[in-house]
Amino acid sequence: MGKLLNKLKDKALGFGALVGVLVVGSAISSNPILKSKAALFASFMRSNPVLGGVMHATLSIAITVSGIPFALVDLGAAWVYGFKASMCMLLFAKTLGSICCFMVARSVLPTTRKNSVLAHPTVARVDRILVSSPIYYGTLFRLALVPAFVKNYGLALLNIRFRDYITCCLIGSCFGVPAQAYLGSQLGDIYLGFRDAEEVAKTDPMIIWGGAAPALAMLVLMPTVAKVLLGSDENEHKQEKNE
Repeated sequence: MGKLLNKLKDKALGFGALVGVLVVGSAISSNPILKSKAALFASFMRSNPVLGGVMHATLSIAITVSGIPFALVDLGAAWVYGFKASMCMLLFAKTLGSICCFMVARSVLPTTRKNSVLAHPTVARVDRILVSSPIYYGTLFRLALVPAFVKNYGLALLNIRFRDYITCCLIGSCFGVPAQAYLGSQLGDIYLGFRDAEEVAKTDPMIIWGGAAPALAMLVLMPTVAKVLLGSDENEHKQEKNE
């Protein structure tokens, strides 16, 4: 009974943290001042593609390192530069951001902050099973439905070599980056307020559904991945007990 209560408590805490991050992200993205700034930045990128690309990389890396869920910068870039170019831009920025997270986690992050990340239920489980297959379990962790800050720093704080860490980040980006780039290239102007979503939905609702389909597929995939990750952890413990 105690184990069941602890398991339910861990899941409740994880779900609560995720909901909190989504609420904060939604509040930030819908903030009229920040939204207008993102729209201005998108217009700047359109008028100054080279300088805009450099500035996007800087902002996207800063967002990755800080863990602030503000996706409008990347969605705006995808709308301005198109699917293929933005996919390369996002992959570059997120990879460099992951490298920065590794460096910050290993040398700068305060001990109290490290402990709070390591105490996350999913991070704790990955810590127990990571040694058996770092790239496999590390990639599953990168795909799991947990807050971005926990993803970015959780894996870096575990006993993993940098080579394996960055491999997991790159594989994880192969799933998330195309979905985000496609969403931005199709619906970025709607998110930024240049087009009205209701009017588009009335004229051609398939534009909304088609643009959001890859991102929705990722939201369906991520819980499944997390379930596989946690299920593998439980199976490993059962095997250890039987042995």
